[in-house]
Amino acid sequence: MKIERVRVEEFGRLSKFDSGPNALPGLVVVLGPNEAGKSTLFHFLTTILYGFHPASRDANPYLPWSGEDASGSVRIRVDGAGCAEVERRLRSQPGGTLTMEGRAEDLRNRALPWVEHVPRAVFRQVFAITLSDLAGLDAETWARIQDRMLGSMGTTDLLPARGVAEALEVEAGALWRPHRRGKQRVRDLQEQIRTLRKGRRQALDRDKEIRALVQELELNRSELQDEREARERERVTVERVQTLAPIRAQLRRIAALREEGGPRETLRSLPSDPRAHLQRLESQVRDLAQRMSETERDLREPEEAVAGYDEQARSLIEHSEQVEAFLARAGSARSERARLDASTQETNDLARGIDELGGELLTAPIEGAASGASAAAISALSAAALRARIRDAQRAREQYRILDSAARETPPPGAASPAVGLLTTSFGLIVMASGALSGMAFVTALGTAGSAIGGTLLIQWYRSRGDSAFATAGRSPGREPEGPERRLDDARERERTTRTLVLEVLEGIPVEPALLDEPSEALASDFERLQGLLRDHADRESERSDLTKRTDAAEAEASDLAMGLNLDTSLPAEALPQLLDREFRRAERLRAGASTGERELRRLRRERDRLATVRERAEGELERFTESVTGLGGGDLERGVHVSTERLAVHLRADELADELERTHPDLDAQRTRIRSCEEAGESWTLVEDDLARRRAGIDALSERIEELATAAKGLDRDIVHLAAQEAMDAVDGEIAALQEDETRLTRERDRLWVMAQIIREADRRFREEHQPDLIRRAGAYMRHLTGGRYDRILVNETGTGDIFQVLGPGLPGPVTLTPPVSTGTLEQAYFSLRLAIVDHLDQGGERLPLFIDEAFVNWDRERRARGIEVLGSISRTRQLFVFTCHASVAEELRSHGAEVLDLDR
Repeated sequence: MKIERVRVEEFGRLSKFDSGPNALPGLVVVLGPNEAGKSTLFHFLTTILYGFHPASRDANPYLPWSGEDASGSVRIRVDGAGCAEVERRLRSQPGGTLTMEGRAEDLRNRALPWVEHVPRAVFRQVFAITLSDLAGLDAETWARIQDRMLGSMGTTDLLPARGVAEALEVEAGALWRPHRRGKQRVRDLQEQIRTLRKGRRQALDRDKEIRALVQELELNRSELQDEREARERERVTVERVQTLAPIRAQLRRIAALREEGGPRETLRSLPSDPRAHLQRLESQVRDLAQRMSETERDLREPEEAVAGYDEQARSLIEHSEQVEAFLARAGSARSERARLDASTQETNDLARGIDELGGELLTAPIEGAASGASAAAISALSAAALRARIRDAQRAREQYRILDSAARETPPPGAASPAVGLLTTSFGLIVMASGALSGMAFVTALGTAGSAIGGTLLIQWYRSRGDSAFATAGRSPGREPEGPERRLDDARERERTTRTLVLEVLEGIPVEPALLDEPSEALASDFERLQGLLRDHADRESERSDLTKRTDAAEAEASDLAMGLNLDTSLPAEALPQLLDREFRRAERLRAGASTGERELRRLRRERDRLATVRERAEGELERFTESVTGLGGGDLERGVHVSTERLAVHLRADELADELERTHPDLDAQRTRIRSCEEAGESWTLVEDDLARRRAGIDALSERIEELATAAKGLDRDIVHLAAQEAMDAVDGEIAALQEDETRLTRERDRLWVMAQIIREADRRFREEHQPDLIRRAGAYMRHLTGGRYDRILVNETGTGDIFQVLGPGLPGPVTLTPPVSTGTLEQAYFSLRLAIVDHLDQGGERLPLFIDEAFVNWDRERRARGIEVLGSISRTRQLFVFTCHASVAEELRSHGAEVLDLDR
């Protein structure tokens, strides 16, 4: 990966920074004094690769000083993938865009896909080599590097051994630990077992208590049953005297009344008041007869309305659409008839105008107006062509007259003055223009004549000068000069030619000869007006013909319609629509009346039929009632009414007493059964008052004792339920056994996990001791070069608790720990070598990420610094390096190795 261009819009103190359009090389030096923005630029490039961290606008320390949104972009060239443009911005939420080969991808705040093989924390710790970072690596970074080292030894699909051992130890510790800190499942189980054992003793006590309560409850229920039976016996005795005796007396009274009223079957069909019922039936029969008579009278009016809807009205209604259409067209027919009269009048007026104007222009009348041969020739005439040729003829005629007049005067040579000719020509042009603008033909002709005269005078003056010159210089043999006679002949010929052209335009039209002697523009205007009259006459004639056809068709339709509807056909066409409209409205009224009448007839007939049915039913009921009552009276209707009324009253009283008894005693059937039982047993229905009071007091005492026993039974039930709801002893024993089994299983599982973790740790330690990774060898090679061979190896000691890195050299008796008294420069060179080796190792198989170095050579001597710069130049051929420094000498020294310097102070 290579960063080719850096553009910072706003980021920390940097604003509008651009590295330039040229691609950055493999070695880039960022030069600037303290607080110039070197660290800001480094963090910007890290943000471009991995996204904003922290991702919050409020928490990010590199919010622009200007208060704007942090934003910028970088152009990156990726090995084998082409060029990509990366843009990052931090607003309320972080965002990013990756554009490659014209396709844009939304990054949001994710890292670039080419840097995912190196975590952000490792990149910040390893790839950003600063002066403070050269002092050592933190535990997390070294752990990740060790995992990557194992991956380079062929175990890329496995977890690191140290991570597996730690996971196993954590899992074993979650089961059991020798101390009580933290949550431990085995100790939790042991605590639960102790709690359950305490509960087992309590369950045993509850079981004994429940048995005692059950025995006491059985005794209570037995005594309660005996007391309730004794109270019931006493209640039956008292009830027989107090309750059953009055009911028995009431039942005996009801039975006596039933017997007095006689058999109920003979009165079952009679109403409660026979006399009122008889009067009601007789009144109902009379009312129904009267209503039927009124209904018959009401039927006459709707029958007349239905009969009034005659055949003629029906015919009009059946042809209603045709009639309405005709009436709608009748209005337009009247307007068309008026238009026909107006069109006829206009046609006659136009014919008179054509005859008058044709008499002025033509020698023969225009036959048939627009249909004659002369009319066709006049209509085909081009008025514009005629006017143009008349103007040509006028100009030729004026010119001929001027030349003829000049020839008669024959002025001497040199007599005409050019000033007079110019003045006459100018005056004529002015007059001619005024006439043309005002539309006055006479003024235009006068101006034309004046300009022609002025032109002739100028021509004569010019020719007189020419004749003098020819006389002076001599004439050519055989050539005669052009004189006034020749010009006059030419003008006469032009006058005849233009007049002939006018006659050609008017060919086929018998024009008055006097108008053709000297034709003027008025002749063309007259012919234009005559053409307009002929066109208007033809249009009016066509319109009149169409109106005549439509009017005749309307009259024929009216006659046919009147004949089809049996109306008077002798009426004029104007009167027929009024008659038809009046008859149609009458037919609609008759139809509406007939429709209403039919509905009323149907209703009245149904009402008549219903009344007849009701009357027949009422008469039958009256007949049956009379027969029934007469039979009870021995053939006498009045006596039968009286007897039936008396017997019904007795039965009604018995019914009232029975209803009252049922209301006051809802359980009357049970009471009857008890009364029959007492009667069958022969028990007495009387009791002494003192004995009755004593029995009542005994019932109250028994009730109190029963209530006390019932309350005690409920308390015992409640206590038994409460005790039984708690956990039983056998359930506690089952839970204890299950927990003890889980405890044994988890103890074995914890021991197994702990043994496996120790085995893995021991195997990992032995493997690391036997196999020195390639990373350490690379770091030793870098150390040997930087120190000039004084130190040639870096060792890793993971068995101790102190620093894990040591150095070894040919002049040393043994390994030296990278701690004082080793010099700061040597310490930095060792860690610099180690980080360069780590960088080479971390991105093996992935994209080579840029390396950032910030003031790494401050504590180095000149010789070792030169070697360090030489190493950087060598690395820059395969990996891009960004060196941040505030020393111009370091920048110049790096420039000599091909570096490009970005000066932040400019």
